[in-house]
Amino acid sequence: MEREDHVKIVEALKLDIGDENVINWKIPRARRIFVTVKADKLIDAVKHLAENGFGHVTTISGVDVGDGIEVVYHLTRRGRESITLSLKVKTDMKNSSLPTISGIIPGASIYEREVHDLLGVNFKEHPNLAPLVIPDNWPEDIRPLLKKWKVEEIRKRLAENEGD
Repeated sequence: MEREDHVKIVEALKLDIGDENVINWKIPRARRIFVTVKADKLIDAVKHLAENGFGHVTTISGVDVGDGIEVVYHLTRRGRESITLSLKVKTDMKNSSLPTISGIIPGASIYEREVHDLLGVNFKEHPNLAPLVIPDNWPEDIRPLLKKWKVEEIRKRLAENEGD
């Protein structure tokens, strides 16, 4: 697949959700596209991508970037020449919430639960944000991948909760 075809994918997304809602994008190599969109356009972007062949979520990742949490949806268009498009959005640290995309791509549900467990992102209207990867007795306010939590502090809190 040629770079021009990759650019057409990005241009079609920009046309659909508005050029001003695409913060940046890059094509670092063949079959790989990165696009950052405004958080309030996440659903529109995912709908567009799913309708255009990117209906398979390979994973959803997240990272504490200091002033917020960046959530990355890795969406793949399968076929003879598959392409992975990583769709990035950023949510603020204090009110880290995003709409769930599980109504569009049901397979996203489990990955959203993982990001919720580890980073505390609240996926609005998610059907089940019950803990997935953290233990049942895990303190609700500790999200282990947030930079504010030190390992020693987490160990101390877990020891305090052992009797619960």
